[in-house]
Amino acid sequence: MKNLKINSFLLFLLCLLSTMITLQTDAADNPVPVSYKEYTQLEIGDTLFDTPKAPKQKLLSAKIFLKGRVLKSPLLKNDEIVLYRMVITCCAADGIPLGILVKLPPNIQFRNGDWVGAEGTLQLLPFNPKLQTIEPLVNMVPPEKTAPYFTAAKAYKVRAPKDQYLYVQYIY
Repeated sequence: MKNLKINSFLLFLLCLLSTMITLQTDAADNPVPVSYKEYTQLEIGDTLFDTPKAPKQKLLSAKIFLKGRVLKSPLLKNDEIVLYRMVITCCAADGIPLGILVKLPPNIQFRNGDWVGAEGTLQLLPFNPKLQTIEPLVNMVPPEKTAPYFTAAKAYKVRAPKDQYLYVQYIY
């Protein structure tokens, strides 16, 4: 009986240690820099579309950490990519991509589908109608026809989050 208690306790400690190592690894792989605040594409979109209540100025003056998958297009400049996330309102079938145009630092390249973290600032620019075939970008253009443009001071590959989707939560 005593050995069973010791073995159970050791198993508990091993599980606890394993969980702690996993959490530290996840944090180390995808850290949010100290002076930055992480925003998702969904949070930025909500701020842009909810015009009367939106704290746009706070968002535009913040140091932002943005994470998403890379989408490249021949319509973009060589130093630009789209960082997007899929947003689900009900089920995967209704998912839509929300993306933000990102200007990369010099000499940085990524491939389509890479998961990237970017540190930088956001501004609103008039939406370029030549980009209207890039679905993740078009989904982020509010009625004022301005679009978020992210200038990255740093950009680097990150590990994909455990849950790659963003979810819209309705409050009834």
